[in-house]
Amino acid sequence: MEISFDKRRLMYNNSQDLYFITYNIILILYYLECVGKDKQFKDYRKLVFLIPIISNSKGTTVLLDYYKAKNKANRNITLEISRLYYDSIENITLIRYVLLILERKEIITLVTENNKTNLYLNRVERCERIANDKRFDMEKGRIIKLKKGIHRLGTINYMTFVDNFFKRNGVAIWESY
Repeated sequence: MEISFDKRRLMYNNSQDLYFITYNIILILYYLECVGKDKQFKDYRKLVFLIPIISNSKGTTVLLDYYKAKNKANRNITLEISRLYYDSIENITLIRYVLLILERKEIITLVTENNKTNLYLNRVERCERIANDKRFDMEKGRIIKLKKGIHRLGTINYMTFVDNFFKRNGVAIWESY
């Protein structure tokens, strides 16, 4: 019995867990202060990268150290950044699905403009309990660190983010302008 439990645990993938994605979206929007029409998070597609980045300290450190090519990425770092890009890009549909659920529950508002979908927390008071929960202290700390280290993280364009982090570090990107 224990062997099958361990096997399932090893096969578990956070990136496909709807609850994991949901609370990370709420935390990102809350701590980047994307809480109204005037403070929208620009282009939801950035979330596919930010969720795994804030989920571990290594991802946060890599983004802060190599965003806008602050440091020259060696082969291992380039492989790590490439893996992050290719693993994350596959989750755009899943992120969109979660966002539609959150919009239906009136937790967020989605705003479509100029071929991109922006979003913001609709009812901040409903999210404060999650945002202040001690279980998410590590994620909160990483989001705050990113907010301090990357100016306008919530409002920069998706392609600007992709160019400044992935393309500048040698990742062949799929998107076009």
